[in-house]
Amino acid sequence: MDGLVEMQMTGDAKQVAHMLNRLYVSIEPAMLAFFLGSTVETYLTKRAQNRFRSEGDSAVGGPWEQLHEATWAYRSSQGYGSQHPINIRTGEMENYIVGTPGRAYPHSLGATLVYPGTPPKGELKKKVETAQVGQSHRPITDPRPVLGMDETDLTAVLTSLSLYIARGQL
Repeated sequence: MDGLVEMQMTGDAKQVAHMLNRLYVSIEPAMLAFFLGSTVETYLTKRAQNRFRSEGDSAVGGPWEQLHEATWAYRSSQGYGSQHPINIRTGEMENYIVGTPGRAYPHSLGATLVYPGTPPKGELKKKVETAQVGQSHRPITDPRPVLGMDETDLTAVLTSLSLYIARGQL
């Protein structure tokens, strides 16, 4: 018959059972939370650090918009570089993004990573929101997102996950 595949396997059932048990353990929610909180969080932190250094990246739509001339004068008067670095004045926002530990937790559907692990508050919350979406009222501010993920990140996370699962099978 066309399209019908029949296969018989003969072998040591203990080895197969051991492999399946290791697979089950590596994908249970607590272990996935461990993977997210170690491997993925480390990756996201490095990606964010590089984003601040290069003033944008593919995950946030490319290079950040240059600062407006009015901002140059203000920054200079405050003792900061007039045009660069973008999104870094006091360092508070960068420190929050790359220095706040993520929060990975298991649940009935698998595991979740919240990065950064706690929401910003007060003035810092306003800074992060303005960076992410800009500001349409005066002073008008272009979006210069500091948090984001793209296909590059998805590929890196999925590759890391497949290696993590494969290591559990060794």
